Amino acid sequence: MKSIQNSRFKIAAAVFGAVLLSGCAGMQLENAREVEPKGTDFTNALYKEYMRLSELEFLEGDYADSDAFALRAIAAANNQPTAPEELAARNLPAAHKGELATARRELVEAMDATATQKAPVFAAMAQAAFDCWMQEQEENFQPDDIAACRADYDAAMKAIRLALKPAPAAAAPAPAPKAPERMAATYTVNFDFDSDAITADASAIIAEAGMAIDEMKARTVILSGYTDRAGSEAYNLKLADRRNKSVLGALEIRSTKKITGLTEFKVYGETENLVPTADGVKEPENRRVKIEIIR
Repeated sequence: MKSIQNSRFKIAAAVFGAVLLSGCAGMQLENAREVEPKGTDFTNALYKEYMRLSELEFLEGDYADSDAFALRAIAAANNQPTAPEELAARNLPAAHKGELATARRELVEAMDATATQKAPVFAAMAQAAFDCWMQEQEENFQPDDIAACRADYDAAMKAIRLALKPAPAAAAPAPAPKAPERMAATYTVNFDFDSDAITADASAIIAEAGMAIDEMKARTVILSGYTDRAGSEAYNLKLADRRNKSVLGALEIRSTKKITGLTEFKVYGETENLVPTADGVKEPENRRVKIEIIR
């Protein structure tokens, strides 16, 4: 899978030209779009994850991998999910086989330990992210995409470990404290200079925020966009708004909830900087979107 920010910049004419030259390649994606998922929470989520990978590979002109992911999506929709991809299926660089073997073993053990029942959405995310990592590692020429797939895998496995953790021994009953009406979690996503693209580090943070939105049953998500003080005030307001929208798009993929209907945008641009600077100064800490999750 190529990262979301990369796929945005693909030229449509090149994509359609490649389709004409590729014969039947890429046709499985259309077949997968016609399938109605009819399985468990795990297989339905796995269908969604593989469809996302297939769509992104198709946009990049990698029709063989788009077809492969689409076929896995179809299998999941029919409640016959494939296992995480075997290492032997890919021509992997020798230096990375060990870490991939360890990751696959951990994933399979978690699934055998009922992760698909106790954490079905995260199990689906972990399997698709692992297969994405395998595919990108075989190509081995886009380190940001490799890092993004691995970050998604690590974030999903972290959630699975928590779900599978044995419950503590029961203590003596005590009066339950009254839960506050509103509870918030806050995450900060940083950006490169003059960019609204989601980096690999940002992708990992957004994945954790998406999980928190689901776990907290969030009622409101507030996205606040900021820039540093390089550039004009008017331009920076537009850049901050684009950063908010980039984070929203990534959250939509990583949460099972309909984020758009819950989201409030706040656009600050170059005002209210985290690190005060003079006008025109580039400051990485000020190029950010703050995610506030309220329940």
